[in-house]
Amino acid sequence: MTAQRDATLMGDIARNGGAYRADARTHPAPGRVVEDVEETVDAASLTVSARNASNSEPESTVRFAATIPNTLPHKILLSRGWREVSSEDYAWDVIYADVSWIHENLTHKSGARLMEHQRINHFANHFELTRKDLMAKNVNRAKRQASKKHGKAAAEAFDIVPLTFVLPQEALMMKRAFREQGGLWIMKPIGRSQGKGIFVVNKMAQITKWLDERAKSDGENICIENYVAQRYISNPYCVGGRKFDLRLYVIVLSFRPLTAYLYREGFARFTASRYTCDKESIGDEMIHLTNHAVQKRGENYDAAKCDLRWSVRSLRQYISAKHGIQISEALMRNITLVIIHSLLAVAPIMINDRHCFEMYGYDVMLDDTLRPWLLEVNASPSMSVDSKTDLELKSALLNDVLNVIDLEKQFVDDAAIRRERVGGFDLIYRDGIRVEHNLTLLGGLNDDRERALAREREKRSSNPGKNEDINSKSL
Repeated sequence: MTAQRDATLMGDIARNGGAYRADARTHPAPGRVVEDVEETVDAASLTVSARNASNSEPESTVRFAATIPNTLPHKILLSRGWREVSSEDYAWDVIYADVSWIHENLTHKSGARLMEHQRINHFANHFELTRKDLMAKNVNRAKRQASKKHGKAAAEAFDIVPLTFVLPQEALMMKRAFREQGGLWIMKPIGRSQGKGIFVVNKMAQITKWLDERAKSDGENICIENYVAQRYISNPYCVGGRKFDLRLYVIVLSFRPLTAYLYREGFARFTASRYTCDKESIGDEMIHLTNHAVQKRGENYDAAKCDLRWSVRSLRQYISAKHGIQISEALMRNITLVIIHSLLAVAPIMINDRHCFEMYGYDVMLDDTLRPWLLEVNASPSMSVDSKTDLELKSALLNDVLNVIDLEKQFVDDAAIRRERVGGFDLIYRDGIRVEHNLTLLGGLNDDRERALAREREKRSSNPGKNEDINSKSL
């Protein structure tokens, strides 16, 4: 594809963003991007860029530790006026740690040495959801159990992941499925992210070659990680001829009982080139991989013209304009149900330490029937930023994560009482019950985020020392 054609395609996305943008100040089109700010963000500037989030925070003596210094999460913690302490002496109230620290320090018995109020930003065995092979295994198990206990209709609710096999263990089953179904399959390493190590195959010979090379490496004692072979979604829903996936944010406070919030904002990540599944394009990652880290490597990528992203709000408005409001609302509800069923699938085997919470980055793709498919879940979704819009979204998101866990007791006296909205987060599941009226809020307006937080603080301050039963109404 010529550079001129690519520039035209980028213009298509930018113009679409402008056409379906309700408020250009808060939902700019992908093309409305300014200079790279990833390396220039400092704690002072976050007060403004996070939509003045920290200005409205009360003074606090919360102590935090972070194992990932000089990152956006670290700077957000500082911007709230919290005091930083060492992660080694356990004097913190909350720790924002990378997963390697969790694996080294948080075991199923570690909760015994933590004080009641201390919070950790990962569950000990988060990998049951965030590792590609285990996620597929757990969802498939939940599907079988639902079928056995409640019948076919209940099982279909867990049909949320494309057909997946773990290689090399399930190589024979994968080969049989390939012979029966053919088509395209996507190969992904189980533990990597940002599109690393991914490739698409359409011939049995390619699969056999990979398995032979893997067996040779095993024989030479070379450590090679396992892969998943997943049925490729060859009929994706496209905008402007290009495929995309959605990055969404979910925070889980408990798995038993399951308590989960979904963030209203997120973004669609587009490819730089028009979609085709012709065999000549199989090796072209600019066509087949939506990972933003991959697309930024394209020779024609120019963030000043188009950063290949839409807000979920813009996508929702596009769907509404093209297919109708009822269709767009049904889509948002179906995406939310995919998230809920993925969490229900792993809830029975998660180590439910009361000290833990976790924000997950969900990657979802739509097929051409507007059916959502879960591709993967990330335990440490990227918080790097390359535009002011990106900075504003992620700064507000991180502030709201901290608002949800509410160490400052801004909103409730009793942590067991959970409000249905905290900033941009909407409660979607609690105590075995879906919060039905919140299931269609993905992509909804979030302009009143600060006002919503202020209202909740006022409720708290107007009833000092009294637990208001805010969740008494039927869900």
